[in-house]
Amino acid sequence: MRLSHFTKVTKDDSDDDSDVEARWGTPSGPTTPNIAETAQQLRRSLSVASLHDLANMPPSQIRKSVGNKVWRPQDEEARVPGDWERLVVHVVRGGIRAGNLAFSLRATLSLVLEIIKAIRTKKFSGKQLGVAAFGPTNFRFAAMFAIWASLYKAVHNSLRLLTPMPPRPRSSRAASEGAVVVKPSKEPRSGEVTPSDDHDSGTATPRSGRAALEGKDGLEKAKIKARQKRKAFMRDPRSKIWHAYVAGAVSALAVMVETPSNRISLAQQLFVRGLEGSYNVCHSKGMINIPHGAVLTFGIACGQIMYAWLTHPESLPRSYTNWITNASQVSPNCLPSYRSVAIEGRADPDMILKYFPDGKIPSPISTSPLRYAHVPPNKVNRRGIHAKNVRDMIEWSERVRKGEPGKVIPCSIVHPWEASHFWSPIDRFFEVTRWILPVYLTLHFVPAMFLRPGSFLKDPVRTFVRSLFGSVRSSSFLGIFVIIFQTIYCALHSSHNMIANSPTLSKRVPDWVLRLLLSHSMKWIAGFLTCLSLFVEHSRRRAELAAYVLPKGMESAWSIGRKKAWVPFVPGGDLLLSSLGMSLVMGTYAQNPEHLSGIVRRVVYQFVGRN
Repeated sequence: MRLSHFTKVTKDDSDDDSDVEARWGTPSGPTTPNIAETAQQLRRSLSVASLHDLANMPPSQIRKSVGNKVWRPQDEEARVPGDWERLVVHVVRGGIRAGNLAFSLRATLSLVLEIIKAIRTKKFSGKQLGVAAFGPTNFRFAAMFAIWASLYKAVHNSLRLLTPMPPRPRSSRAASEGAVVVKPSKEPRSGEVTPSDDHDSGTATPRSGRAALEGKDGLEKAKIKARQKRKAFMRDPRSKIWHAYVAGAVSALAVMVETPSNRISLAQQLFVRGLEGSYNVCHSKGMINIPHGAVLTFGIACGQIMYAWLTHPESLPRSYTNWITNASQVSPNCLPSYRSVAIEGRADPDMILKYFPDGKIPSPISTSPLRYAHVPPNKVNRRGIHAKNVRDMIEWSERVRKGEPGKVIPCSIVHPWEASHFWSPIDRFFEVTRWILPVYLTLHFVPAMFLRPGSFLKDPVRTFVRSLFGSVRSSSFLGIFVIIFQTIYCALHSSHNMIANSPTLSKRVPDWVLRLLLSHSMKWIAGFLTCLSLFVEHSRRRAELAAYVLPKGMESAWSIGRKKAWVPFVPGGDLLLSSLGMSLVMGTYAQNPEHLSGIVRRVVYQFVGRN
């Protein structure tokens, strides 16, 4: 057998180990400058020659260069400091970049919103525009991101520098001693990468290694590109997974810059996003598997939210409570009336007067049989009152005046414009869908036209149809959400009234069944079952919707628990929750960034980068 049929393991099998030794065994990283090199770069950037080159540079190249300075490119190579001096430069530069980016984004958004407000109100104020662009909230927001990025980079890289280099594998020691180990070798196959290739030097990057890809077929090119990417973004063997978790927890101290109310919101979002990423990591490793986990999470959160909306609205943000009321399309006076009857046990017979024009009960148009005319809408009754519901409301008010206990408000007050329980959900579906459709049209069309203009110009009809379908689909999700809760609500109350008003059924049905039909726990179950509406939405949006409602449900549950002394007071709870959430987010980002949601992954990458 000829010697050509054998190869040396010392150069092939231990190639990656030697690359690790060459890159990370030196006192400093190859891509992170020290203080002297940074000063030299600044002098070179501000020199007359650089300004002259910039003036003669094509506009497209200028836009690309400036864009890469502001918005981090997707294939940016990791900058890893190898000593403490370079670490200081790395931390300072990263903090300045994060602060500038955060300030620019916040100021731009605030300015655009203020301009839109001025256009709507036709009142332009230079002072308000100046506050929107350079207000203290923008500086506070920028400082928070700058401190967060700086703390994370400092702690993460410090832990790495304090960790000793792991011992080299035995094959690498054999290579350094000049030992020759032979093994059978087959003839080179098509697409196989040999040690003599130029891209095997360990210095190739996805951009600089294009020469090695010339003349290669698809499979061979894919293998070479994968090897180039592995070498370009080679992981420091001293880095440990727990480094990112610790650094993330410490970096959460940056939220102390924000106001207390914003800290709570940030803590909730960070914790939920961290849980989402950790669950995805465990799910990918086969450690946990919950079928339709996003749907179940959405249901648990909505069960608490709808329960709080009916019984403890103070545990939810006021703006969110008002939004739910508007989305439900019920009368604004319906909720106070429900709480007065169901919680306080006090029924006000005069509350129906607010539904009628001038606060007066209308006269009947017929006494035999008793009939009333339809009532036109007003501020409280936005869609009018059906004639049958007018009679039901008046009869309920008369029973309460006679001293009969009013344990529940009639359905005629909940949906006064519709007397049929069969048509009421259908009517509510179209009303809710029509109400929210303009919002979803904006959310689908604006990104399609301005964030992906290439696809829009290439095939505008297809983009229009997809955006329209997505808008209708999302609007239908909310419509089905509302009718699920309303149908269960009306079914519970109608069943109670039917049993209570029937002499035969009231004797046969136990009292605990009547109490159960009106219990608040059944309202929680009705809110949970609204998760079925999530199957209407696209599967990619289900996790986002669950992550949106979960913080509000958690906040409501904690607020009610504190009010009832079920949970203790935790000093600095917002900071502790932020540290836990940030630790989970950054730990997931360091090992498996693809398991974070798209928006979180992009935000972290733009502000922190690959290190």
